[in-house]
Amino acid sequence: MYPFQVQLLIFGRTVEFGPYALFFGLAVLVALAGCLIYGRRRGFKIGQLVPVLAAMLTAAVVGARLLNALVNLDSYWAEPAKLLEISSSGFSLYGGILAAVLAGYLVSRSIGIKVFRLGDTFVPFLGISIAVMRIGCFLQGCCFGIETDLPWGVKFPLLSPAHLHQLSGHGNFLEVLAVHPTQLYELAAALFLSVTAFVLLRKKRPDGTVMVVFLTGFSLFRLLNSFLRVNPDGFSMPVYFYPGIYLLLVLTGTVLLGKNYFSRASTSSSTVASS
Repeated sequence: MYPFQVQLLIFGRTVEFGPYALFFGLAVLVALAGCLIYGRRRGFKIGQLVPVLAAMLTAAVVGARLLNALVNLDSYWAEPAKLLEISSSGFSLYGGILAAVLAGYLVSRSIGIKVFRLGDTFVPFLGISIAVMRIGCFLQGCCFGIETDLPWGVKFPLLSPAHLHQLSGHGNFLEVLAVHPTQLYELAAALFLSVTAFVLLRKKRPDGTVMVVFLTGFSLFRLLNSFLRVNPDGFSMPVYFYPGIYLLLVLTGTVLLGKNYFSRASTSSSTVASS
């Protein structure tokens, strides 16, 4: 809500970064550390985890930037150099998630480790890292919601992104209207799903179940939250682009969970009948 600038002297150069960059970096560190520590606890070797995480992190950065370029095509077309810009902004979360999942799957298969068990191991820390990133979003003032009269609506400072958006329509220069804190909604949803993932892992569900539950639940939340969130300036896709992706993932996840449930029920019935 209140952007700040931190200055660090690195190798003789002064580097400045704000809340989004700070919490983006923290989110990456939390995810990597959590995956390494918890991965070891679940029986994976460091030599197996490191190449998978390196591939997933690289793919996440590339995928997130490419999807951001796709949905802001006019902006990138006018400034192609933005595609290779070194910055903490200009990324789309689901481009990163989908690319990381694909890279993790391919590398895991290539080195012969259990893909779905590894996905279950990593996914709680995806939720935690998303929650950390959303703190940065909230402090930066980006990813804000539509106007609301609800008591928990948030008023961002004058000339914040929310205020500038309101000024482009019907806003008052001296007043910022309250908006849905969609960043905090996502923070809460991500943490809730991470806790759910840890609980399911303790119950020893079939490999892959926890990952599918998390991604389905988070996609459902993003679908609902998309109706409360303002699309950023320069968005060049139809308004149903992201909701369509979320809905497709929700339906896919629901089908996979349904098949898993009925498969287990059928196996259980066969066991009972044979006994």
